[in-house]
Amino acid sequence: MFAKLPFVILLLICGSISAQIQFQDHVIIDDTFLPNGPFSVHSADIDGDGDMDLLSASRDDDKIAWYKNDGLGNFQTQQAISTNANLAISVYAADIDGDGDMDVLSASYEDKKIAWYENTNGQGAFGPEKIISTNANGARMVYTADIDGDGDVDVLSASSNDNKIAWYKNLDGLGNFSSEQIITSNANGALSVHTADIDGDGDQDVLSASYLDDKIAWYENTDGMGAFGGQQIINTDFLAPISIYAADFDLDGDMDIVCVSADDVDFIGVFNKTIWFENTDGQGVFASHEIDDSLDNIPLHQVSASDIDGDGDMDVLSTGIDQIRWYENIDGLGSFGPQRMINSNIQTAVWAHATDIDDDGDKDVVFASLYDDLVAWHENLDGLGSFGQFNNIVVQAVFPLSVYPADLDGDGDLDAISASSIDNKIAWYENLDGLGTFGIQNIIVVNLNGAGFVRAADVDGDGDMDVLSTSRDDYNIAWHENLDGQGSFGPPQIVSSGMAIGLSLGAIDIDRDGDLDIVSSTGGDSQIVWHENLDGQGNFGPQQLITLNADHPSSIYAVDVDGDGDNDVLAAALEGDMITWYENTDGLGTFGPQQIISTETDYATSVYASDLDGDGDMDVLSASSADDKVAWYENLDGLGNFGPQIIISASANFNRSVFSEDVDGDGDMDVLSLSSNPNLVTWFENIDGQGTFGPQQIVTSNVIYPTSVFAADMDGDGDIDVLSTSNGDDKIAWYENLGPLSVAENNLDEFIIYPNPTSGILTVKSPTEIVKLEIYNQLGQLVSKESHQNTINISKTRVGLYFLKIYDINGDCYVKKIVKK
Repeated sequence: MFAKLPFVILLLICGSISAQIQFQDHVIIDDTFLPNGPFSVHSADIDGDGDMDLLSASRDDDKIAWYKNDGLGNFQTQQAISTNANLAISVYAADIDGDGDMDVLSASYEDKKIAWYENTNGQGAFGPEKIISTNANGARMVYTADIDGDGDVDVLSASSNDNKIAWYKNLDGLGNFSSEQIITSNANGALSVHTADIDGDGDQDVLSASYLDDKIAWYENTDGMGAFGGQQIINTDFLAPISIYAADFDLDGDMDIVCVSADDVDFIGVFNKTIWFENTDGQGVFASHEIDDSLDNIPLHQVSASDIDGDGDMDVLSTGIDQIRWYENIDGLGSFGPQRMINSNIQTAVWAHATDIDDDGDKDVVFASLYDDLVAWHENLDGLGSFGQFNNIVVQAVFPLSVYPADLDGDGDLDAISASSIDNKIAWYENLDGLGTFGIQNIIVVNLNGAGFVRAADVDGDGDMDVLSTSRDDYNIAWHENLDGQGSFGPPQIVSSGMAIGLSLGAIDIDRDGDLDIVSSTGGDSQIVWHENLDGQGNFGPQQLITLNADHPSSIYAVDVDGDGDNDVLAAALEGDMITWYENTDGLGTFGPQQIISTETDYATSVYASDLDGDGDMDVLSASSADDKVAWYENLDGLGNFGPQIIISASANFNRSVFSEDVDGDGDMDVLSLSSNPNLVTWFENIDGQGTFGPQQIVTSNVIYPTSVFAADMDGDGDIDVLSTSNGDDKIAWYENLGPLSVAENNLDEFIIYPNPTSGILTVKSPTEIVKLEIYNQLGQLVSKESHQNTINISKTRVGLYFLKIYDINGDCYVKKIVKK
């Protein structure tokens, strides 16, 4: 990537015109990517890359969706195919239009619909719904087979309210279907349909299970072209059959049947027996054999067959109210062993089947569980049917509280890191193209109880970005080593444990020894402490007290408040309603007493520092939720003596976060904030560069209970974008800054920057006198500056992408991308 950047030079003018910035929402992850009430799951190679992707039909959100597999069982965020399948209950995949890729079919109960969706590019881009029928009253299942022997894929359905098994002829092999052709209307409460050559004549016959008349039946394809004979009942002795499947269980060359059956059935089915029926003559005369009747009180839901243990015969897989289990075909003749549990701790597993998810040559098990909204898979650990814990393919971040941008994989662009409290997770999302297209969730750790705060820094001094985190429920502060510089992380390394609730932390050099220490705040004991990085490699010493009297510090920020060259600490106090700071008196981490900046906040939730008035020192910002304020305090003398509270806004309802960055690219620092009533991410323009702020401007209103805000250049275009988390919709998102940042039409040769990339001195050739050069990283942080110079030294900065701001004697400001190699 770096080799190409010098040829894409971006030139921006920092103007002084009041900016009305437009933002475009880009969701990284949120709760719309979850299946709500998944009822069916199916596997198929949707994107044509040779591995098994997954499909789901979810009942309670009317959604048909697919999930891309990387070939190892790591799935990307859900991609919706349709949200118009009313009470979606069945999903299947087949090449409907004969173009060589996998299309998708659905059955939806409430709208009586059987439909299909064209895979338009063979990679999982789907066209609009194509309706096959809206006459399947109480549609329960969709299936495919070549019913008429013409070489294309026809479609079958089972519908319970009209007691119907029907098929639909693919008229031209392109997905244009005939009206329904009824096989039977005498399957009372039809729930399941399957096809197999039952009578050995070379065509596809049809099987059904119907729970209201207790029938397991088959229908002969009399001419091989879809003319079906009458219902041939296999069994009516087992009450309420609901799922049927065909396979050769005794290896005699004909198709047998397996079924699950129950004494009582509700909408999703209640079962207590698993039976297989031997095709005794190969022509459809059956004898029954019970596989398992020992679990009379355990409701079962669905059954299928596959070679689970890799011994060449067909085993049986079934789902139940809280179980997934399989039965080994011990001798290949249909003698089944006792149930072998795969999962006994889920709610209402309604569908499962076996397929090779991780491309290791054996059969794993995928399943859908209705009431816990799970689409997941179990790895077949040894190929013999020993299964691991389930892997949830549904990627989410439950109750996210913090987001942070950092280049975790060393490719020069900004990735995103999140902390989510309910699922105890620290995760990151790769910026795949440097333009803000984010990939799958990469989990750093999933057992931080109440993960609350996340940051990134080079903790061990090896040149890549590690991750730091707090967890509120186990009181830990930890860091996670980036093992390879590409985002592979080691286990948590605990910096501090057993403290009160960890609320905020930062990595910064407190003792001026050149490495990054950790400063953190806690809740219940009102402490602010720091931990020395003893060797610069992430081995931390015991906590060193900054204060015991911070009155429940909700937020801290370390910065040089008094201009003496070392890092002091700012704090926002929830209970004390204060904004305070603590002087690093000797530059070695000895802190002075609490100095109060303001007591005019009510339930202070966030503190930050920025030069808001352009006088070269650090002013302070605060957010407070009980009085809905965003405010700032002028550092009057650059020594930490602050003026009175200056209110930027008093309508940031239940505000929990404040941040500062040059949003409009005019060279001064603007302010970002949140509101929860209404739900908004907002910014306020620094109109004159001296701390006079304009009215609230909305970044987005597409959030529910926003919890944090941050700003950085996520798409590498030279302007500042915005990131946020919100816990009401479990959303992590970024918002693209669309301008108006004036793009200069001047000849690019007016400013010549060389060498670019560079490892040291950067020279600027300018047509006008330069008064200042500044280097900013992608987080918008100033890393180097020079006054009245045409050169600037970046030898001490990390490798990566930076932005050079050039201020000339005319008062204009220009920005160009540069690369430190």
